[in-house]
Amino acid sequence: MNSNTTGFRVGAVVIAGVVAILAILFFLSGGIFRQGVLYETYFRESVQGLDVGTTVKFRGVTVGQVTDVGLVTAEYPPPNTQAARDKVYRQVVVRFRMSPRKLGKAFNIKNAITQGLRAQLQPQGITGLSYIDLSFADPQTYPVQPVPWTPDTTVIPSIPSTFNQVQDALENVLSSLSQADIGKMATQISSLISTLHQEMTTGYAHQALASASDLLNNLNKAVQQSDLPGTAATIRTLAGGPETLQIIAQLNQTTAQLAKISSQLPAVVAASQATINQATETTADLQAQLLPILRDMKTATGNLRDLSAELSANPGQMILGSPPPPEGNR
Repeated sequence: MNSNTTGFRVGAVVIAGVVAILAILFFLSGGIFRQGVLYETYFRESVQGLDVGTTVKFRGVTVGQVTDVGLVTAEYPPPNTQAARDKVYRQVVVRFRMSPRKLGKAFNIKNAITQGLRAQLQPQGITGLSYIDLSFADPQTYPVQPVPWTPDTTVIPSIPSTFNQVQDALENVLSSLSQADIGKMATQISSLISTLHQEMTTGYAHQALASASDLLNNLNKAVQQSDLPGTAATIRTLAGGPETLQIIAQLNQTTAQLAKISSQLPAVVAASQATINQATETTADLQAQLLPILRDMKTATGNLRDLSAELSANPGQMILGSPPPPEGNR
């Protein structure tokens, strides 16, 4: 009886220890006991280094953990063999939970997806492990791709990893090179080199370089012959010489006199205006006095003209008086 009791107690202790260890492992790995909203995404590339419990980060901040990694053909079986050949069924489905407390109450996943929220694989240093990074990308460059099945949870679209993008770019370059006519390109390059060599030796480029060299030589000779240092010294000496200083002094005096004359101009203008006004008044008075005299002179001139006419017709009138009577009245 005691042996059975002891065995039962030992077994219970062992089971309790195993349960405690499993609970600790689940707790430390963020297992099924941790609350969060379930999401999923699909990758067209290899998810090597990604496993259950892998961290999910949003712009570097841990917001969740991966809960399941599988193939699309297993999670969403294609309806037929022909459909199974489509690229959409060759993807990997990754499900993960994210804590709403970490994202915040104001964070709306659907609006964020519309604005470009995407999932991307990122390496963790040189360990070979990877994690899921959530960040915003251009929604026009990476639009939401439709799928022919009904997802179990909200889908956050994915974008290729940086390594995969570089790999695709290299493949495109190699494909372009393989399709290019290397022989034709080599011939064109050789022709271009020959043309450049001809231009540099005997063509217009050579002539232009020669003309430029001659121009530089002529400029150098002109500079050497012009004695620029002596000219500069002469200019400095002339600028500081007594004649220049005397001219500057005379200019200062002239400027002062002009300023003085300018200050007297308003008074001169006012006096001139008064003189003009007085002359105008005098002219008006003189004109009023001369008008009667001019009228009298005009009348006298008329009388003299009549008298002259009469004397011309009868010169004896001045001595004899009135003219003689006509012959018929004698």
